[in-house]
This record gives sequence, C-alpha cells and structure tokens, in this order.
Amino acid sequence: MGNAINIAKPSAMQRKFLNDSGDFLDLNIPSYRRRYYFFYGTFMDPSTLAKVLGISYRPTTRPATATGYKCKLWGQYSALVDGPPGETVSGVAYEIQSQDEKTKLEMYEGDSYALEGCLIKFEDSSQVLELTFK
Repeated sequence: MGNAINIAKPSAMQRKFLNDSGDFLDLNIPSYRRRYYFFYGTFMDPSTLAKVLGISYRPTTRPATATGYKCKLWGQYSALVDGPPGETVSGVAYEIQSQDEKTKLEMYEGDSYALEGCLIKFEDSSQVLELTFK
C-alpha cells in the first residue's frame, strides 16, 4: 500500500487529553468563598434574612457600619447611595455560608440592587472590605 498513513502511538499528553472526562474548566479553584455582606434595611431582621435564605436557624449577624454611604428611602425600602467619604450607615454584617445563600440573596434583590464592594467596620474596630447591595 503506497498511500498508507503511519499513525504513531499518542504521546502521554495526548492520551491524557483523549481520556479526559471533558471537564476542561476544573482548575481546582473554588467558585465560592465565604464573605461578609453588609445589610442596612429589612435584612437587619434575622427572621427576614432566615426566610430569604431558606434556613431554619437564626443567622448570626454582627453590628457594623459601612463607610462612604447614606441611606435614602426608595418607596418603602431603604437604599444605599453614595455619601461623603466619612459618612457611615449603621446596619449588620452576615457571613454568607454557601453559594446557595449567595444565589438566594441575589435572586431576592433582583435587578433593583447591584452588589458592590464596601468597607465594613465592626464594633470591635476590626474592618473588612466585603460586599453590600446598593
């Protein structure tokens, strides 16, 4: 056969690729990490927060402030707006426990609020750069 093609044995890299399960995006990087969310309105009530999160226990919140914002009423609801650099809004911080909780909060807030980074200060003077809905 003059037109025969010589197919060499696949290399180790080619064999690994060919035997791969197809999950090419698995880089062993977690898609979720626990983060504090600052709440300033209805979510300051632990029973409301628990209901939205779909949990049967009382969520542990920490009294906190967010710097650089002020609150305004948007209809019957509070909304954060940019404020002078030193102005603070009082509220609570809750450490989101799972991707499921994060998703439920985002679905509840819908397109009305955007998730934004904010400086959260706790009563013990510690502070973290985390998230809030604005």
